[in-house]
Amino acid sequence: MTITPNYAAGAQNQTTLVGTELVDIDNGAAVKVRATTTAIASAPKNSSASSQFGSGTGTFLEEGNLSRQTPANNPASTNADIVLAVYALPANSFDAAGRCLNIFAQGDVANNTNSKRIKLWYGCTTAVVGSAVTGGTLIADTGAYTTTGAAGWIVESNVVKYGASGSNTQRGLHASAQIGAVVGSLLPSTALTATENATILIAVTGNAATAATDITLQFFEVNAMN
Repeated sequence: MTITPNYAAGAQNQTTLVGTELVDIDNGAAVKVRATTTAIASAPKNSSASSQFGSGTGTFLEEGNLSRQTPANNPASTNADIVLAVYALPANSFDAAGRCLNIFAQGDVANNTNSKRIKLWYGCTTAVVGSAVTGGTLIADTGAYTTTGAAGWIVESNVVKYGASGSNTQRGLHASAQIGAVVGSLLPSTALTATENATILIAVTGNAATAATDITLQFFEVNAMN
């Protein structure tokens, strides 16, 4: 494989893959190892990089998965909002307006009429799996569920950065909440003020009134959109 860099017109230089290293060739003599292919593969792309959609003129900034967890967790205790999974968003992720997260969780509830409730939290003070969440803002909520019959559940929310860089301004937008056939009411959008130059904790919790095994988290994902 040969990669031709931006040298001056008429120069005989080129960059060639030798084994796992990119080497500059100057008139036939290897002069410099530029980088290994491992380093190139692991280097993140710039957050302003865009891709073309199809053959049209439309472009889009890249997006992708930040965290995907499949823990099969139950709450460790009852009658409290117990953390089932948590993601620590790195500091400075919300560095520009328009950056967005989609937060999605999914699982099961047991076949009984015991009360069960699942929530998403943003900007938690503490969020430790197996312990009650502290602080934070509620951004998605199924409401209490007491219908008999085993069922699945989902909760989902978007968080979008708005305002100037470093202004600690985000907005939570509840997208969905459902257990079995019962569709929960959407919360109004919420102005969020998490500190953007610090880690931001995002958590999903389960509140089982009677038995911890009444709620199971099967899937938790945080997707990022530049």
